[in-house]
Amino acid sequence: MTRFLDCRGTAARYFDWVAREVATMRKKPHLATVLFRPKQNPASLQYRDLMLRDAARLGIPVDGHEAEDEEELLALVRRLNADRTASGLMLLYPLQCALKDEDVMDLVSPAKDIEGLNSTNLGYLIKYKRFLDEARGIKCVVPATAKAVVKILQAYPEIPVEGAFVVVVNNSMRVGKPLGLMLENLGATVVKCYDKTPRALLEEQVRRADILVTAVPDPSFKLDASWVKKGAAVVDVSYQGNVAAKDLDGVASFLTAPDNRIGAMTRAMTFVNLIYCAKNKPARSPRVPALG
Repeated sequence: MTRFLDCRGTAARYFDWVAREVATMRKKPHLATVLFRPKQNPASLQYRDLMLRDAARLGIPVDGHEAEDEEELLALVRRLNADRTASGLMLLYPLQCALKDEDVMDLVSPAKDIEGLNSTNLGYLIKYKRFLDEARGIKCVVPATAKAVVKILQAYPEIPVEGAFVVVVNNSMRVGKPLGLMLENLGATVVKCYDKTPRALLEEQVRRADILVTAVPDPSFKLDASWVKKGAAVVDVSYQGNVAAKDLDGVASFLTAPDNRIGAMTRAMTFVNLIYCAKNKPARSPRVPALG
């Protein structure tokens, strides 16, 4: 029998934790968002609106910023890094500008990087450093979507990660790369594929997967449901759906429902990261390198 993963229900528990933390903090966390206006991504706008709704419910103030060009974008990041009222920065990627997303990620102060995409924070993940300050319970910040996948798997003891063979169909900085590291740190064997993996090789790996995570943003990309191993757990992160859920009924042991995918979990993890950043706020924001 196939069971659906309750992403929204699990996310609610993390949102409740964030709300309790906010209620006990003398200085409330403050979120700053940055959008590059010339090429607005509809998905980014929707995500920002959902974050604003969540923040209002949690009692977290948000300042929204928009940049008209690359120079203004860089100036905004520098200013917000130095702004002591801003606990965390969220840039809405992909920026779709002349600057590489990966370069801009490294301009965000690691202490305010609630998306966990600065090379310093990614480096902690590579080393499997879990705490910045264990005595105070301040954990390292890791990419929110990858963390969301791990947490939804861990919410179900019937899905063992340790010892599992995991196939991740995504190779991005926000999902595939950090997720592979997280699962390896938890004792899984991980193979990463993506949309350019030869179809025969992709099929071969998917057929072996105890846990399958797919997150290809291309709506034309589809996995054949017949490849999925009987009893596998399947987490479909993609908005459009990389594999037909109806075809996995009775095949997968656990599955994300088309109307209850990982989005709420990702937002919850972003606010968890904001709490970590707010609690670990240094007396002075660390300097970050200039671009170029």
